Amino acid sequence: MKKIKLADLVTISAGHPFRGTITTIPNAKTHVVQVRDINAFGEISIKQLITTELTGRKKPDWLKTGDILFIAKGAKHFAVCVDQVPEYTVCSPHFFIARIKPKFSKTICPKFISWQLNQLSAQRYFQITAEGSLYVSIRRQVLEDTPIKLPSFNIQEQLVALHNLGVKEHKVLQQLIENRRQQLNTIALDILNNQDLNQ
Repeated sequence: MKKIKLADLVTISAGHPFRGTITTIPNAKTHVVQVRDINAFGEISIKQLITTELTGRKKPDWLKTGDILFIAKGAKHFAVCVDQVPEYTVCSPHFFIARIKPKFSKTICPKFISWQLNQLSAQRYFQITAEGSLYVSIRRQVLEDTPIKLPSFNIQEQLVALHNLGVKEHKVLQQLIENRRQQLNTIALDILNNQDLNQ
């Protein structure tokens, strides 16, 4: 199994350089992915993306299916693979965008790279190399130097499939827990509202 650096496989760029708070403009052309839009399962919650108008001269780097968004600023540093987003979508400066190099498009699965960046070995690497105390960040060079192990494409797909199955099972279990919680709340309210407190 080959062990290489992330930068050997992808190009890395920064998120769109918004200055200050990103202003919500209803029905605007551009959608924005922010850290708060990543759910507990490592997915982009498309329905909650805000829309805004871009200013400045920088040409937008529109997100594409297969892009890997890495949260570089904040308490947690993890990756999420872009599946489907609206046509004109950018991400905030809290992210780095890792895009598989064209020559590897048929031999590297973006979701596998995203998955590997979230595994214990990579997470330990980020913890050691993170900078700052209150507002921790990962520099681009650190991300580029992240050690990556590259198995065959078939094994990459198998690992991604197992991960997806685990996420699906987690969602089912979470829904069962939520259903039971609501059931118990309903029973408790019914008992408390109907019992004779004078007895």
